[in-house]
Amino acid sequence: MPESKRYVEVALGLPVRKTFTYEVPEDFRSEVSPGKRALVPFGRRFLTAYVLGPTLKLPPRIKILPLRQVLDDEISITEKLLKFLLWVSSYYLQPIGEVIKTALPAGTHLRSRETYFLTEKGLAALESLPAASREGQILEELKDRGKKGALFTSLARKFSSPFRTSLEKIREKGWIDRTEDIGKPQVREKTVSWVRFLKNQGEVLLTSRQREIFDFIRQAGEWPLGELKKRFPGVSSSILPKLKTHGLVEVFPKEFLRQPSWEGIEDWTDGPPSLLTDDQKKAVGEISTALHSRKFHPFLLHGVTGSGKTEVYLQAIQEALSQGRQALLLVPEIALTAQLVSYFQSRIHDPMAVLHSGLSSGERYDEWRRVKKGLVKLVIGVRSAIFAPLDSLGIIIVDEEHDPSYKQEEKVRYNARDLALVRGKMESAVVVLGSATPSLESYYNAQEKKFRLLPLPSRVDEKPLPEIRVLDMRQEKGGEKERPIFSRALEDALRENAERKEQALLFLNRRGFSTFALCRDCGFTYKCPNCSVSLTYHLPDKTFRCHYCDHTLSGLDRCPQCASAGLMLFGIGTQRLEEEIKKKFPQIQVGRMDRDTTTGKASHQRILGRVRRGEVNLLIGTQMIAKGHDLPRVTLVGVLAADLSLNVPDFRASERTFQLLTQVAGRAGRGALPGKVIIQTYNPNHYSIQMAQAQDYLAFYQQETYFRKEAAYPPFVRLINLRLEGNSESQLLRYARGLDQLVQQMVKEGKKFAGQVEALGPSMAPLARLRGKFRCQMLLKGKKWSSLHDFVEQLLQKIEAEISIPGVKLIVDVDPIYML
Repeated sequence: MPESKRYVEVALGLPVRKTFTYEVPEDFRSEVSPGKRALVPFGRRFLTAYVLGPTLKLPPRIKILPLRQVLDDEISITEKLLKFLLWVSSYYLQPIGEVIKTALPAGTHLRSRETYFLTEKGLAALESLPAASREGQILEELKDRGKKGALFTSLARKFSSPFRTSLEKIREKGWIDRTEDIGKPQVREKTVSWVRFLKNQGEVLLTSRQREIFDFIRQAGEWPLGELKKRFPGVSSSILPKLKTHGLVEVFPKEFLRQPSWEGIEDWTDGPPSLLTDDQKKAVGEISTALHSRKFHPFLLHGVTGSGKTEVYLQAIQEALSQGRQALLLVPEIALTAQLVSYFQSRIHDPMAVLHSGLSSGERYDEWRRVKKGLVKLVIGVRSAIFAPLDSLGIIIVDEEHDPSYKQEEKVRYNARDLALVRGKMESAVVVLGSATPSLESYYNAQEKKFRLLPLPSRVDEKPLPEIRVLDMRQEKGGEKERPIFSRALEDALRENAERKEQALLFLNRRGFSTFALCRDCGFTYKCPNCSVSLTYHLPDKTFRCHYCDHTLSGLDRCPQCASAGLMLFGIGTQRLEEEIKKKFPQIQVGRMDRDTTTGKASHQRILGRVRRGEVNLLIGTQMIAKGHDLPRVTLVGVLAADLSLNVPDFRASERTFQLLTQVAGRAGRGALPGKVIIQTYNPNHYSIQMAQAQDYLAFYQQETYFRKEAAYPPFVRLINLRLEGNSESQLLRYARGLDQLVQQMVKEGKKFAGQVEALGPSMAPLARLRGKFRCQMLLKGKKWSSLHDFVEQLLQKIEAEISIPGVKLIVDVDPIYML
C-alpha cells in the first residue's frame, strides 16, 4: 500500500471550516477512498467523517489518531460528486463537512453514545451524600435509571453546566462507570417478510387448502407474506407453519424500498398537446442538438404563462433518456411536484424518483438510494435535489428559475439554480432555465450571450393572455371603518364568475386573520418577544402568532395593558378574506391555500385536486397559488394589496412584485374560456404594477436594470452579506465594531481591493431581532467576483485570529436573496 494512503484528510459534519488528518489502519486501506464515510475519534466522541483524499503533509507536533471504522458504500458519494461539493464549499465559503452532510440523506449521520451506570461503590456513597449536592443528584438519577444506565445527552439536558466536569470527578472516584457504543442511524433500510418455495411436496400429505397455497407459492417462486395473507386469509395461523415444518417453504426478510404515494395525482393528467407551436419546435430542436453534442450548453427558456414550457421540458428529457443519459428537473415548491409527477408519469415510462422535504425520512432515504443504485432515469425535486447522486447526467432543467425558493436560507446557503449551471458544466450536460418572468441576472446573462435565449412569446393553441385591470383602491369608498376589502369591480366579477359556474383565484400574500391588534385607548399592540414584528391574529384558534418563531399568545377580549375593551383588529390576511367571502357569497365553495392549511402530508395536492375536480369554485391563497399551477377552469384572478411586496426594504422589491403579479395573472384563462385579472392597489402608477398589467417583461427589464446599474446592485456587481447574530446586543455591537475596523483596514492597506470592494454597514438588520437573536449585517459589494471572494476569504482568516466574542455567530451569505 503506497504511503500516500496511510493518512487521509477528512471533513466532519460540523460548522468548522478546517479539515482533519487521520491515520488509516492497515486493515482499512483497501476500503478507504474519497467520498467514503468513516467513524473517527473527535474529542470524547466518535463522529462520522467524510474522506476527502490522501494527505502527505502532516500537521506538526500533533498525535495523529487512527480511523475507528470505515462505513458502508451505500451512502458514499462518487469522486465526481465530491468534486462538485468541494466547489460548493469553496464558492459559498461553507465548511465542506456541512456541505457533504447536506447532500446526503438526513438521518444517516452516526455518532457515538456515552452511557453512564451507577457502581456498587457509588450506591454505597449515595447514602452519605447530601441529597441537594450535585454529586448526590447525579447518583440518584443513575440509581433511578437502573441497569440500563443513562445516556450522556439525557443527563446533560437534566443538569446544568459545568456538568461534564462533575461527571468526570465522580467517575474518577469509581462511583460511576461509562460505556461507549455507536448509535444507530435515525433512518435505516426497511425489510418485509417474503415466502420462498424450497422443494416439491414429495411424500408430505397436504389438505386441499394447504395444497392451494403451496401451489401458488411454488408457481410464484417467492411472494410477499403480507400480500399472501390478503390473498389467502388465515394463511399464517396453521397452514404456513405446516409448510415450513416440512421444509417446503421458508420465510425470509427482503429489503423494501419505500416510495412516495401521491394522493389524488390522477386528477392532474390532461394528456399530451395535439401539436407543438413553431416556437416550441424550435426550442426543442436547439436543446436536442445541444444534447447530441454532449457538451455543456446553458439555455434560458423565456415563455409567457401558458406557452407550453412543460412540454418543451418533457421532450428535451425524452431526448436525453433516449441517449441513455439521466435527467434532473428542479421545481421551486413541493406544491408543484404532484402536478409535474403526474404529467411526466403519463408520458415517460422510464423509472423516476422524487426528492423533497415533504417525504418521510424513510422515503427520502430510499429514493436517494434508488438514484445512487442507478435504478432511475429521471429525478424531480426541490432545491436539495441538485445534490442527487446521478452518475450520467444529460440535462438539468430548472423550472420557474426566478423563484427565491431555490436559495437555501439556513446552514449551507446555496442557490440551486446557480448550482445547476455549475454541475451542468462539470458534467458536460445541457442546462435549461425556464420562466415567464426570468430573474434579472438570468436575462442579463442571456443578453450578454452567456445563455442561449429560447423565446416562447405566445400561449399554446393561440389562446389570448388574460385581460388585466388595475384598480386604484384610493378611489374606492365603503361604509366600513377600514377601507373596503373588495373593489366594486372585483365584487361584481366574483358574483358573475359564480353565476357562470366558473372558477376564480384570490391572491393575498399575507396569511392569518388580521395583521395586528391595537388598543385605541392606550396604543398597546401585541409584539413578539423574540422578533421585531407584530403578532398576527389567527381566527380558528383565536391566538396571536409570530410568523417567524411561532410564538403564540391566546387572544384576550381586553387590552392586557390598560384593561380597555377598545382592542381592535387591523389589516387583513387570508383567513379574514375567507370569512368575508363566505359572508358575501355564501353560495360559493371556498378553499384556502397558505402555510396554515398545508402543514399535513399531501395537503397541497389535496387542495389543488379539489379545485381541478370542481369541488372548490374559489381558491384563496398566498404566493403558493401563483407558482406554475395549470387550472384550466380558472377564468378570474383577483389580487388584493398588490403593493404589499413593494413596501419591503429590499432592492429586489420591484422585481418580486412584477414576478408575483405576472405569475398569478397567468393562472387565468389557460383553458377554453378567456381569462380576466383584477389587481387592487394603492400604488397604481408604480412601473412594476403597470408593466405587469401590460405583461411586458422586456420593458420591466430595461427599467429595472437602469435603476440597478445606477445603484450598483446585481447583475452589475456581486454581493456577499455578513450577518451577525447574538443573544446580547452589546456583545453583537462590539463584534460589529471589530468587523468594521478589519474591513476598513483591509480596504485601505490592500492595493488589490482598492476601488474593487465596497462595504455598506455594519448596521442593524431590518428585522433587528429574530427568534430571540439580535441581528446586525454588513453588505459587501464587488465589481469583480474574484476580488470580492478573495477579500472575504482573507477577512474570515483575520476574524478567526483577531475577534473572539462569545455568543456571537457570523453567517456568510454569498449572493444573498433576502436581506431582512
